[in-house]
Amino acid sequence: MTRNTLPDSYIKMLRFLLQGSGIWAMLAITMLAITYKSTIGNWFWWDTVIIGLFFLGRGIVEWVIHSWLYHATPLPLVGWRLASETSNQHIHHHRNPADLSRLLITYKGVMALSFLVFLGSLLLFQSLNLASTMTLSLMVIGFMIEIVHLICHCNIPHKSTAMKKLVCLHRYHHRKDQENFYGVSSSLGDKLFGTYPGGEKK
Repeated sequence: MTRNTLPDSYIKMLRFLLQGSGIWAMLAITMLAITYKSTIGNWFWWDTVIIGLFFLGRGIVEWVIHSWLYHATPLPLVGWRLASETSNQHIHHHRNPADLSRLLITYKGVMALSFLVFLGSLLLFQSLNLASTMTLSLMVIGFMIEIVHLICHCNIPHKSTAMKKLVCLHRYHHRKDQENFYGVSSSLGDKLFGTYPGGEKK
């Protein structure tokens, strides 16, 4: 399979995923966080709670990244738009969703988001151990978001009703309504922030 061919199976999808730099950056940061917590830092019961909360609330993380960073929608209260190279790349992604060269997150995007979460957590909690947990949690949901987003753009036949709906909503976002359905692996953010009209799009 070439980088210009949409994968039509999970095996081909996985092979394509591993060609990108972003997934390897996620793995590297994950291993770094686990190594730190297993040697210098510590594991606590609340690590599981934090990772679980990130997983359950991933739709909010997806919504914030997709809406404010990728689509550069105006920020609440101030009205600023975070227009950047990232949002310009996403515009191209919308113009040509089948262009696989713009589909996967790059290592630069992973590093930038990880740094922001790590630094923000470190400043807020004053704890390297907790900042490592927050960054690890981001990587856990990052794997899921990246994989589900890729699946939504592949030609894979799905048996799961839940996956069919996620694919349907994301494709509707691309083809008909770019101002709604910002969720990828979860619609929680859309439901909370009013961008889930109907929800049963075809």
